[in-house]
Amino acid sequence: MKISSYNPQDRYRRRAADRMAGIITVFILVVVSFATGYLVGNKKAGHQERYLKRQVEQLEDDNSGMQDQITELRAETQTANARFEQLQELYNETVPEGPMKDLVSLLKKQVDEGRDPERLAFLIRSARPPRNCTEPQTKRFVVSTPTYQGPDSKIVLADGALVVTANGASAMNGEGAPEAWYDPSKSVAIEFTGLGGKAETKSGVMPIHHSIVIADKEYRMSVTEGAKSFAKISFDSCDYP
Repeated sequence: MKISSYNPQDRYRRRAADRMAGIITVFILVVVSFATGYLVGNKKAGHQERYLKRQVEQLEDDNSGMQDQITELRAETQTANARFEQLQELYNETVPEGPMKDLVSLLKKQVDEGRDPERLAFLIRSARPPRNCTEPQTKRFVVSTPTYQGPDSKIVLADGALVVTANGASAMNGEGAPEAWYDPSKSVAIEFTGLGGKAETKSGVMPIHHSIVIADKEYRMSVTEGAKSFAKISFDSCDYP
């Protein structure tokens, strides 16, 4: 009779050994996985670090470039401000203000309307305080109306070289009918006729002021309201130019 050599302890030892081998295998796998993950993560972190470093360097370069641009813009701004101040000073020196500005505007208007620039220049050069003026005189004459044009409706001055006449609107009576005399509250046309029949007319509500040059004299006149039907003219003469 053959006796079996089976020993239950061997089976328990093999099971224990197999279990230990499994644990060791799992441990090794965990360690390998961890090491692999660490290596991969470390490599990735290195790439990320290098990428971020390049980004930082790029940003630093961009920032440096922007600082240079800001410096250039500040310099250009200072130059522009200095240029503006120079132009402002030049403008203030060359562009007239106050009365001069009004005179320049008036001259421009006269030239634009066709006045002779040489004549305007002559008048400006000849402008000076009046010299050798006569004492003012006052005379009167009738203002003509649509209903009256009598013999007294003109006055002769400058030793016959200047004739002054006037035309106005008729005054109305209480019934609305026109009278022979003029209405001084309405516009009056004053005509100044010099040598050669050359006439100048000024219109408006009196007083009306005008001057005219005849030969070497300038006659300065003011026409104002007088007694009914009449206008008064005050005048003097001064050397010209």
